[in-house]
Amino acid sequence: MQQYPNYQDLVLVGGGHSHALVLQMWAMRPLRGVRLTLISPEAQTAYSGMLPGMVAGHYQHDDAHIDLARLCRAAGARFIRAAVTAIDPELRTIAMTGRPGLEFDLLSIDVGSTPAHTIPGAETAIPIKPVAGFWRQWQRLRSDIDTAQQPLALGVIGGGAGGCELAMAMAQALAAPIRAGRASVHLLTRGQRVPEQFPPMAQTLVAREMQRLRVQVHTGWAVAAIEADTVRAADGRTLPLDRVILCTGAGAPAWLADTGLKLDPAGFVRVDSYLRAPGHEHIYAAGDVASFDGRPLPKAGVYAVRQGPVLFHNLRATLTGQPLRRFRPQRDFLRLLACGDRRAVAVRNGLALAGGPLWQWKDHIDRRFMARFSELPVEMVAGSATPGEIISQRDGQHLAPMRCNGCGAKVGADALSRALASLPPQRSPLLQRGIGDDAAVMQVPAGELLVQSTDQLRALVDDPWLFGRMAALHALSDLFAMHARPATAQTLVTLPLAAEPLTRRDLQQLLAGAVLELNRHGCVLSGGHTSEGAELQLGLSVNGFADAPQLLAKTGAKPGDQLILCKPLGTGAILAAEGLGRANPRWVTAAHEIMLQSNAAAAEILAQHQAHSLTDVTGFGLLGHLLETLAGEAPMGATLLMHALPLLPGAETCAGRGWLSSLQPQNARALERIANPEPWRAGARWPLLVDPQTCGGLLATVPAEQAQACIAALRKAGYAEAAVIGEVEALEEQARNTPVRLSGAL
Repeated sequence: MQQYPNYQDLVLVGGGHSHALVLQMWAMRPLRGVRLTLISPEAQTAYSGMLPGMVAGHYQHDDAHIDLARLCRAAGARFIRAAVTAIDPELRTIAMTGRPGLEFDLLSIDVGSTPAHTIPGAETAIPIKPVAGFWRQWQRLRSDIDTAQQPLALGVIGGGAGGCELAMAMAQALAAPIRAGRASVHLLTRGQRVPEQFPPMAQTLVAREMQRLRVQVHTGWAVAAIEADTVRAADGRTLPLDRVILCTGAGAPAWLADTGLKLDPAGFVRVDSYLRAPGHEHIYAAGDVASFDGRPLPKAGVYAVRQGPVLFHNLRATLTGQPLRRFRPQRDFLRLLACGDRRAVAVRNGLALAGGPLWQWKDHIDRRFMARFSELPVEMVAGSATPGEIISQRDGQHLAPMRCNGCGAKVGADALSRALASLPPQRSPLLQRGIGDDAAVMQVPAGELLVQSTDQLRALVDDPWLFGRMAALHALSDLFAMHARPATAQTLVTLPLAAEPLTRRDLQQLLAGAVLELNRHGCVLSGGHTSEGAELQLGLSVNGFADAPQLLAKTGAKPGDQLILCKPLGTGAILAAEGLGRANPRWVTAAHEIMLQSNAAAAEILAQHQAHSLTDVTGFGLLGHLLETLAGEAPMGATLLMHALPLLPGAETCAGRGWLSSLQPQNARALERIANPEPWRAGARWPLLVDPQTCGGLLATVPAEQAQACIAALRKAGYAEAAVIGEVEALEEQARNTPVRLSGAL
């Protein structure tokens, strides 16, 4: 696909239904010259229409969640997993937890809502939103009920449609414990009938469904406080409840109050009929977070879904200078309430019906909606833009179609200086001259050795800040594997072709991520080089120091040593599956978390436990690096315990389905060095032996008497899956070509 430069940053804050639709439509109709970014705290967003069915057990977790990361890839958009804490409309910046801010040219907000409550003790309850947090708590509750010695009473506070659906779904999921007297579900509402604000016919039908499912409804119950094991009403009544779930009216995220945007009395963003924030034509809002002047709308997913196409049109129209389209909400719509056990109540124009066929109808509608996102091909973004829809300038600045090579491909001085100015000062007693000079000058400590290494990676994530962190840790790991102390680093940065402001933003994010990890390890950035190219890349040359006696090498293993691996395997397969659009987002999140775990502490622990050899598992995979460890003046053999290999969630699934790294065929040559390949070849762990790792764990050989204490220390330090994975053995002459044997349960 031809590469086009980017000129403007369109940022979507929040993974709500409207934004999911914008991404889906963008995938089918991209706008060249615009870089699209989604910021969301979770890689999956729950579809509200299927949440009750998920709680009831009719849907699996992934059935009821939109894979935002995959959707972004289909749309050619960047995905940044972060929680937004502030927006400055004037400076056009977004603040996020634990990372540098992000700049934007055009912004859309679709962050949904949270349960609104001012009830004393509410902090001890479980809010229905965010759904990810609720779901984890619900899974624990299910487990607690299965093991509890006494009956557990669960309460849902909130008599709206959402509270009723949730209570019935919980009753369905707990049908057996409820019949056995081991659990009960209670619904508390200040109103006299439920669902609140529904017509009488619908309320009568829902009451029957509640009774049938044994949900105990407490009407006229204005909750005054949530206390230990009890909920107290305003009139003094109390109800014993072991756990309470909040499903009250919608509340706005608190951080919106400081944005300077016009808000309604409840704290939601006021928007006009075009979904724009008044006074800020570069900011849009949709879904629950949007509030329409003159006609407040219920916080219902149907409105968010119908705002999606209008928002998509208006964002593009703003970028291209085309007329905007008004959002005209319908006055009434069909409501389908899920009633626990595959039944539903349909409501419209004051009339209502209940039954199983209505649930089947609702199920069909919900699955059809979700199919819009799950059936997108990953490379759909290759589609063409409509004529006249190619953004070719920003603020009057044109990009020439021809870009120079050589030194003419360097990033401009202004962009570079502004990006560097945002970094913390890089000071070290060892660095005499650094950034700003022609070359770095270091003072080598007396009596110590200089240890150097270099690594370069293509961007493996869309988020440049996250990529900077990973690239720095990957490079530093070579120093840790030598048991050296990092001191300075230099970078080689390649940035994709873009307008100068976007280039500066990317460079700021990338260097901020790299410097964060460098500085955490006592290492300072001493210089580097930037250039333009086809894709984002980051290389780091790292320098460290060590006393000669403290240095460890990758060879030196002795017979009887235990092989210790500090991190689980599988990043190569999972990243390959992600590139194919096949990876579960939870697998990718787990892989990222492991990749961001430094090897520094592990190196110290292994050295303290008298490691004879040490290396890090990276591009050649576990087997490739193990073979290096076994080589040397006195070659060794080893037995690998296949069942003991720690693996990332999803790694075996990826390997079993052939979702493997492009480096896999070259690494696979090392498999010929295994003495007993049969019957291991048929298993999914076989290809994972040579799966290339990015930011992989350390592999060490430790004396047998030190092994268990070493594992205990590693796990205490946070390496939860550190394990003994085999043993070093003396090598027979006839086994020189096949020094590794596999053992363990198949």
